[in-house]
Amino acid sequence: MFNYSFWADEAFISGLAVQLMKGQLSFSQVFTIMPYQKLNILFTMFFFNLFGISEFTARLPSLLFFIIGISVMFFLAKKLSNVYGGVLSAFLYAFSHLNLAYATQAKPYSALEAITLLIVLLLVNVKNEKKTLHVIFYHITLVCLLGIATLLHSIGVFLWIVYFVSIILSLKKSYSKEWFSFKTLKRSHVLALFALCVAGYFIFPMVTSLFGAGSPFKYNNIYQIVKLFTYKYIVISTCSVFGFIWITKKNKELHIGMVLYSLVLFVFVAFVAYTFTIRYVLSLFGILFLYFGIFWAKVGEKYDENLKFKIYNLKLSGKIVIPLAVVLLLYATGYKIVRLPQTYYNPNIDKYGDVQIANYKDFYSELKQKFPDYKNAYVVNDTFDAEYWYFGRYSNAYFMKGTTTPTQHSVVKQAMMYRTLDDFKKIVKGHPQGLLIMEDWQSFLPDDIKMYAKKNLKLELRVESLKEATDDPWPLALYSWGY
Repeated sequence: MFNYSFWADEAFISGLAVQLMKGQLSFSQVFTIMPYQKLNILFTMFFFNLFGISEFTARLPSLLFFIIGISVMFFLAKKLSNVYGGVLSAFLYAFSHLNLAYATQAKPYSALEAITLLIVLLLVNVKNEKKTLHVIFYHITLVCLLGIATLLHSIGVFLWIVYFVSIILSLKKSYSKEWFSFKTLKRSHVLALFALCVAGYFIFPMVTSLFGAGSPFKYNNIYQIVKLFTYKYIVISTCSVFGFIWITKKNKELHIGMVLYSLVLFVFVAFVAYTFTIRYVLSLFGILFLYFGIFWAKVGEKYDENLKFKIYNLKLSGKIVIPLAVVLLLYATGYKIVRLPQTYYNPNIDKYGDVQIANYKDFYSELKQKFPDYKNAYVVNDTFDAEYWYFGRYSNAYFMKGTTTPTQHSVVKQAMMYRTLDDFKKIVKGHPQGLLIMEDWQSFLPDDIKMYAKKNLKLELRVESLKEATDDPWPLALYSWGY
């Protein structure tokens, strides 16, 4: 179960974790290669040590965080509305196809979504806490969770916005008359301010690196984002907006922090990220599911008296009937949820091509069977991400779009990077035998090299898709010369 092929990013992280575990790479080497997912690599290595090296083991942390997220969602929605709002939000979170897709991948986005909800829950609790020691404990826990989120993936750094805004606005509200009065300042607030300063010192460089040294607004992905939230998820988005408006007066500081976090993440994905991928905004879906449940819980409370009736000896009313009716309606229609367990949850269901789910596992297995001496073969590829995990070696040369002149590969130091068809022809001429691995979609391999290979080289094998997702093909082909 869940041992189907990795896609490139999963294989890359897992490969680094294995090399770190076996002592083939040092911590400094691994963190230089992958500087923005340090803790994700360590988590993966830890699970490999516990349960063995496999695709399932690498995906296990995401699955565990997903289960935790369901519980957190229930208690958070219950706290902000009622138990039936908690049931509705937790149901949507647990049965969401999108959440299930990322809960079964060896990537940190499901963990970030669960941590986002846990941070919000702790901020709700700390506001109502009167005991100073408990408040201090909450803040220490929050800072630890924020640190974990930041180290899991650098995009988690934006979660500090929720904490900063919530704490600063709460302090301002508490001491609106004497904003800087040291007489009224509590030890817990001093600790919070100190934590903000220390965190800011470490976080600011990460934020600037995420936005880049040059102009941060290089790209425009806004159409795809708007399409996702206002077309694909229009019902959930609309209800969530009304749910937010309905409860914004309670815990106002927290909700403002969540809105600012959402806006900053939206801007980053829309204008800074070179391409839009749903995984970067997965945590926003957790927030949408939260407010969706709250909205219908509040609707139920509003019409509680109007919908009172009995079924046998069971007393029912609006606050019970309406949220549960929404649960049944979602399940009956299958709107954005999974009604029955599946062997594979395709992450591309809401955006075609969001994840290149190629079947590297079967492809490299067939390659090694057909060419037993593959370790000594001269191999050309475009990317190296899946090579260590499935191939057990790296290629001799890489051809990638965007490469201006032949240069040493930034990670595979013994290999060179090229771009032009002339360079490829020179390699073919200079090596009597060789293999070309082709990702046969709009991949990094230059199109003219693909066309040349299809016309002049021998097709050895082709794997069209995952067995679990034949309707979403991402073909891999192997071409040879001299064999």
